[in-house]
Amino acid sequence: MKQLSIVGYAALFMLTFLWGTTFPFIKIIVSNIGFSYYVLLRFAIASLFLILMAYFKLLRVNLREAIKPGFILGMLFFGGIELQGLGIEYTTASNAAFITGLSVVLVYVFEVILGREKFTVKLTLAVFLSIIGVYLLSTTNGLYFRIGDLIVFLGAVFWAFQIIAVGVYTKKYSLVQLVFYEIIFTSLGALPIAVFFPMPTFEKFMLALPPLFYLATACTIITNTLQLYGQKYVSSTQAAIIYLLEPVFASILSYLMLNEVFTLKQMAGSAFILLAMALSTIRTAKLR
Repeated sequence: MKQLSIVGYAALFMLTFLWGTTFPFIKIIVSNIGFSYYVLLRFAIASLFLILMAYFKLLRVNLREAIKPGFILGMLFFGGIELQGLGIEYTTASNAAFITGLSVVLVYVFEVILGREKFTVKLTLAVFLSIIGVYLLSTTNGLYFRIGDLIVFLGAVFWAFQIIAVGVYTKKYSLVQLVFYEIIFTSLGALPIAVFFPMPTFEKFMLALPPLFYLATACTIITNTLQLYGQKYVSSTQAAIIYLLEPVFASILSYLMLNEVFTLKQMAGSAFILLAMALSTIRTAKLR
């Protein structure tokens, strides 16, 4: 079981690294086709890949198995990503990053209330340190709350429940079935929203297509699989703390690839997140 936990942690680390690579690609796509069509096309392309893989027997998909939990995961994932994107239009990126990071607190509180996680000083300290880390990593001149912050916070609630639901369903259902339905239902959820926005031109669509393929494959199919696999062996609260490595990886990659500044404040924030992750991991190692 301990070896499986290590593999689970490795899967979540790889997941957050891939998430960290998405930001420059998302920026290119959204600037060309808008956020609503970004969500729709990203998950529609991923769904098409999965359907083709199932058709050619590369995936063994039982259409009757896991359709209900897959629907729930898909709607929670869609709610998180859609509300986050909408909220960012009415607030700053730093506010959105910080408020999304509050999903760690929400996961911990919900897990304690549900009796799935025991309240401990060490884990509480880890959650507290992770939030300080996200604040230092994402903010520049402080937080100034706007209406978009409330929308992003509602998205964070969806993310929190999605993380908890993954922890529950991966212990009961097939990983393949859950990935298949979660991605398809996310794309279906995005469809009625997109129709209210102007359709992008063919030229803009073609410019967005290459990064869309990357996001649909590496950062949707692969990352969703890594999340479902990793959370089978890692608690929801610990997984939520690990997910905070996403802005750490994004900042480091931006520094290496785009020559963006990686400040001492951001370094301190990254250190707090790494310390929080270490605290939560040590707790599990001792229990097992």
